Amino acid sequence: MELKIYNPQEEGFLQKIDWNFEELKSEITNKANDYMSLVYTPDQMKEAKKDRAALRKFIAALEDKRKEIKKQVMIPYTDFEEKEKELVSIVNQAVANIDDQIKGYDEAIRQEKLEKVKEIYAKTIGGLVDIVTFDKIFKESWLNVSTTLKSITNEITEMRDKVDNDLVVINADTSPYAYEMKEEYLKNFDLTAAINKKQQLEETAKKKALFEEQQRQEEEQKKQQLEEEAKKIASAGKEEIKPTDQVPEVPVQKTRSGERTLAITFRCVVKEHNFEEANAKLNILKKACEDFEIIKQEEM
Repeated sequence: MELKIYNPQEEGFLQKIDWNFEELKSEITNKANDYMSLVYTPDQMKEAKKDRAALRKFIAALEDKRKEIKKQVMIPYTDFEEKEKELVSIVNQAVANIDDQIKGYDEAIRQEKLEKVKEIYAKTIGGLVDIVTFDKIFKESWLNVSTTLKSITNEITEMRDKVDNDLVVINADTSPYAYEMKEEYLKNFDLTAAINKKQQLEETAKKKALFEEQQRQEEEQKKQQLEEEAKKIASAGKEEIKPTDQVPEVPVQKTRSGERTLAITFRCVVKEHNFEEANAKLNILKKACEDFEIIKQEEM
C-alpha cells in the first residue's frame, strides 16, 4: 500500500501568495510614522476619532482578506485531511485486533511467571510466611521478561535472612518498647526505623516523667502552703505559750478512798477580747474539779 498524490504534483503545490507587500509596507510605514508624531489638541479630538476609525477600518480589511485567502488555500487540504483520517481509522481497527491478541499473550506469560514466583516464595520464605507476606515483598519488575527466576530467588532469600537477623536484634532488646519496635519494623522491614521509634518513645517517656515530677512538686508546695495557712488561721488571736510560761508539774496525792487527786495552781493572763472564751474554758474546768476557787483577779 502506498499513498500517491496525483494533483497537484509536488512542484505544483502553492509555493507562495504573490501580492503587493513591499508597496503596502512602505506606504503604511510612512503613514503610521505621521500618525505616531501627530499631537491632537483638545479641539481636534473629533478629527482624532475619525483618523482612528479609518485606521481600524484598514486593519479590518487586511484581516478579512487574510481569512479569505486562508479559507481558499485550506479547501483542498481539509478535504484531503478528512479522507486521510478515514483511512487511518480503518487501519486502526486492524491494529486494535492484533494489539488485543498481543496483550492477551503477554498477560498470559505474566500470569504464568507469577505462579512460578509464588512457588519460589513458598519454598524460600520458610517460617516467616505470616510476617513477610508475598504481597509485601512482591515487585512488578519480577514479571518482566528480562528478570530471571534465579535473581528473584536471590532477592527473596536475602529478604528472609535480613528479617531473621533483624528480629533477633529486636527480640534481644530488653527495653519496655520492644513491642512498638517490632510493630514499626514489620511495616517496611526497616531496622533503622524500629530503633528510631524506640528512641522517640524513650525521649517522650523522659519528658513525661519530668513533667509529672514537676507537677508532683507543685502539688506538694500547694499542699504545704495550704497547711501553713490553716495553722495561721487556727492560731489567730491566740498567744503562744513560751517555755517559761508552761505549767509546772504538780505532785499527785491520794485521798482516803485511795483515788488520786491533783491540785493545780496556775496563773492565766487574758486580753479583753478573749474574756468570753476564757470564761467558757473556766466553766468547763469548774465542772471537772472537786473544788475550784479563784484566789485573785485583777486588771493589769
